[in-house]
Amino acid sequence: MKKNIIKIMGKKMISVNETGFLPEAVKLAISDTPGEFYIVDDNEGTRLEAAVDVNNAGHDETAGCEVYRLDFSEVKAPGIYHIESDRGDRSVSFKVEPHVYKSLKNALLKFFYFQRCGCELSEKHAGIFKRSACHTSPVKLLGGNKEIPLSKGWHDAGDYGRYASAGAVTVAHMLYAYELFPEAFNETVNIPESGNGIPDILNECRYELDLLSQMQAEDGGVYHKATSYVFCDYVMPDEDDKEMVMFPVTSLSTADFAAAMCIASRVYADHDPDFARSCMHQAYMAGQWLMSNPENTDFHNPEGCNTGEYTDTSDIDERMWAFAELLRTDTGVKNEGDRSITASRANKEETRQDIYLAHLIVEFDLYLKDHPHSDGRSTDDGFGWQDVSTLAAVAVIFDPENKAGWELKKRMIDMLCERADVFVSLQKEGCPLAMLKQDFVWGSNMLVSNRADVLILASLALEQIPAERETDRGPEKCTRGGGSDSSIYEEAALNQLHYILGMNAMDLSYVTCFGEHAVKDPHNRVAVADKIDRPIPGEMVGGPCIWLADDEIKKYADAGTPAQKCYRDHYLSYSTNEIAIYWNSSLLFAAAFFDR
Repeated sequence: MKKNIIKIMGKKMISVNETGFLPEAVKLAISDTPGEFYIVDDNEGTRLEAAVDVNNAGHDETAGCEVYRLDFSEVKAPGIYHIESDRGDRSVSFKVEPHVYKSLKNALLKFFYFQRCGCELSEKHAGIFKRSACHTSPVKLLGGNKEIPLSKGWHDAGDYGRYASAGAVTVAHMLYAYELFPEAFNETVNIPESGNGIPDILNECRYELDLLSQMQAEDGGVYHKATSYVFCDYVMPDEDDKEMVMFPVTSLSTADFAAAMCIASRVYADHDPDFARSCMHQAYMAGQWLMSNPENTDFHNPEGCNTGEYTDTSDIDERMWAFAELLRTDTGVKNEGDRSITASRANKEETRQDIYLAHLIVEFDLYLKDHPHSDGRSTDDGFGWQDVSTLAAVAVIFDPENKAGWELKKRMIDMLCERADVFVSLQKEGCPLAMLKQDFVWGSNMLVSNRADVLILASLALEQIPAERETDRGPEKCTRGGGSDSSIYEEAALNQLHYILGMNAMDLSYVTCFGEHAVKDPHNRVAVADKIDRPIPGEMVGGPCIWLADDEIKKYADAGTPAQKCYRDHYLSYSTNEIAIYWNSSLLFAAAFFDR
């Protein structure tokens, strides 16, 4: 009986991206029942002549049903529509318009303002979600009385902790998006800094970067996190009276910090040169720490601590990302104290770039040894906090000066396209989704949006191959997904966005306030404690999780429940309905790409 409880639309369902579609894009919806389907113009109340092609995509194990794909790509005229079947079933309404993802993109960005720590959120900027300043006191270093001033930054997720690696990866998603498609960030989103002549995405990232800069120790290492020892109850952040603690330096946080600060030093150079130089100096110090501390200092919570661990058994990919960014960004000359893994070269003075490149190649070779190509099975996306290898590839592939050289760049493009090809192949049957059953883990929506981002980056990477180098890829490279045409990757990326926004077995948009059937009760202490009967807009929740890792989801799902339906829209289901900054930033990257 448990499995029947979560069938929110009965047996017959037409699921569609509830936000809408770009006019020239391929447009898909899914149904669990065959039939004839029609597009209806909501304003006119009439059926369109445009055809809806129905294709049986087969049984989808993750959805638990037969899937019929409804292709209505002929509909290109701007308007508001819905889909009806000859049985009388209908979808929710959706838009077709050129900038259909603009509001989504801006809400995903504004989300970060609502996550700010250490400042008042005024009614002018937060509306009904206004609140008082929180967590303004210094934090104590674990195991002693040393106090460390700490201000600003974003609350990491549904709790009030601040984590260096999570923050660095989030900032990287956002700054890379700005570097690759700055035209997507011309609007203001009503934050205190709006109108200061700097794009609001950079204003918001600066608030987190100011926190990260305070988390670096004197020797260049970066503290892992600043949280209370245990999670607080469902109280407003200014009512959280638990003492905040700074936890020890780790190689994971130091490497992620080094990479993020490098990106910041480039992006802010024209807006705040002094800040940019400070970011580069801190990145350099973190890089020196990494070379002096070659072992992975994996983090585990001390006994009695239950806040987020962000543990990682390997820091190879983090070091790879750090050295890729240092190679691209650090233009300084070699200092006497620079650490090198190579002996001085005959007839050539070793530069910082030589040192960084040598480290990058070592770490990349180690990474590929540990991560052989998956041969069509599900694969790492490399765009999250635990595996940042795709972020390293971004640093190399899109370096306009190509400091890593063509051979290394080619290898990075191959890695990226191999991943993209796997994701394209995974959506051939059932729902057009690049996920297997085992991928529906905690934060599965992050995997979906990360894979959209990898597909986007692969499409952009193909443009980075000079015509004279085309043959270097070989016939097997970038073709398993159906060809090296970047449109194949873009279409697959859009399918992942469609899933998150409603084209799924739950017939639900996983972003608050975006869609008629949008989530309403995320696991977020602020949203519970504020007693406001609506969620903060623009929060993407974690999504279905087959682990059944909290008591609330166990009431509604069991081991036989299809993966896509292991979800509960309730704040107590923290394993399926929590929010997180690096989930939002991942989806923001994709939304910005499609709203350029």
